[in-house]
Amino acid sequence: MQTRNGFSLLEMLICVSLILIFASFAVPRFSSATKTAQEAKVQADIRTISNAAALYEIDHGVFPASVDDLVTQGSDGKQYLQFKPLTPDKGEYQIADGVVSADYNNKHFSSDAASPQEGEA
Repeated sequence: MQTRNGFSLLEMLICVSLILIFASFAVPRFSSATKTAQEAKVQADIRTISNAAALYEIDHGVFPASVDDLVTQGSDGKQYLQFKPLTPDKGEYQIADGVVSADYNNKHFSSDAASPQEGEA
């Protein structure tokens, strides 16, 4: 009796086909996870900038005019942010009357809004 070593071509094709089928289900899930993570980063950056702007307002009596004011070291020696954060698409955050906002992925994110608003970017 002769023993077989290895797999036949048919067995290999079945295995590869099954792997491709399972991969086709997984890839869309991972691509949406990236989008969700990037939007979470924008929201976290807005909270960080908003907190820094509040500290700036306590020290100076007015809100900063831009994020650049939080990054540069003032005459009092304070620097509120170590670097200027950017959105994942390299956009900038804006500050107006203490409200921090940004447009990303066709959504408007703001420190005074409960959730992002689509179509206002």
